[in-house]
Amino acid sequence: MPLPLLAQETSEELFRFQVEPLWEDHGIPLAIMGVVVVFAALVLVSTFIRFLPRIMSVVDTLFPQEKPAPPSPAPPAPAGDEIPEEMIAVLAAAVAETLGRRHRIVFARELTPKDWAWSHQGRWQIHTSHGTH
Repeated sequence: MPLPLLAQETSEELFRFQVEPLWEDHGIPLAIMGVVVVFAALVLVSTFIRFLPRIMSVVDTLFPQEKPAPPSPAPPAPAGDEIPEEMIAVLAAAVAETLGRRHRIVFARELTPKDWAWSHQGRWQIHTSHGTH
């Protein structure tokens, strides 16, 4: 027999665990219905995302967008691997300013996509080094 608390006037139980309200008050069926509704919504969203490219192609045919004007052509490049004299002068000035001493430019060429790979890799390493650890 439980001991009554000092502030308690009667010796009634304070808490009683019962399973009946789960069935009588629609607890379990309501939870199952909630899960069904959530999964139905997820199926609808994934179906919409799957068909979105087709929907957009139909929209594009119904409402075509104006295409932007092509960019103006770049100035004509020198023939072959030749670099203009003005560019050589700018490179020589930049090297002189950076090194602070006499120099001689032996070779100069435009960068290729292979050369840019080094630059991209270096930037990637710098950016990823700033992450939180």
